Amino acid sequence: MELSINICGQSSNQRDEECRKWQPESFPPEIPRDDDPKKMMDEKLYKYAAEDKSDELFGELRCVSSAELSSIIYTQVSPSGNSLLHVSASNGSKHVTELLLQHFPLLMVRKNFHDDTALHLAAGAGQLGTTTVLINKAKGHGGASDFPNFLEMKNNRGNTALHDAVVNGHDILARFLVSESSKLLYTENNERKSPLYVAVENSDEKMLTTLMDTVRDDVDLLNKLEGKSPVHAAVQGREKNIETNSEKKARPFAPER
Repeated sequence: MELSINICGQSSNQRDEECRKWQPESFPPEIPRDDDPKKMMDEKLYKYAAEDKSDELFGELRCVSSAELSSIIYTQVSPSGNSLLHVSASNGSKHVTELLLQHFPLLMVRKNFHDDTALHLAAGAGQLGTTTVLINKAKGHGGASDFPNFLEMKNNRGNTALHDAVVNGHDILARFLVSESSKLLYTENNERKSPLYVAVENSDEKMLTTLMDTVRDDVDLLNKLEGKSPVHAAVQGREKNIETNSEKKARPFAPER
């Protein structure tokens, strides 16, 4: 079971200052192979990452050898296989997330034991701040063609980050993800369920409205969904309601008698 962390009181200005302090630092760890055995993460480092304590975390990292640093960053994980980036992103630790991505960008595509990336966990936890940090870093890392691939990465259930946001009812975050890649709306998981399907299945009208509001007018949504029920029926019903409401608004008031 993962630890539950409550972020303690610390001013935003102090956190910003600590973050800037560590930006110029250089951390050149060796990159271990993916098949290197995993080790249990130090509980103290977990706590620093979860509580956005960048000064304490990077102070510890600065004092270890290159080999030990490589182990901490790429081999040490939580019981669920989460790296420090998974921990910081899922807990909304924006400054630690920024610094980890700056110094160790390969963590961005590291997966835990469920094949979740840090983006999956941030989206599932409704952490818009760290989700934004991850996406902005992905845009600037590698070629332009790599960015959609990062957004569309799936876990062992076939879920994208958008699936996880929808499952957990985070509509604002879901809207943000779709604004970055509309293709995510129709991407299916292992059960052949798209995020739209999941919203309907969960009877989450607010989420369904949010997702459908992101669809451009020139997109044939029904055709893209390939007739899948119950999503097809829900979309048809909602479009009919929109048409009815539009007609009512356009209809002149009948004279009173």
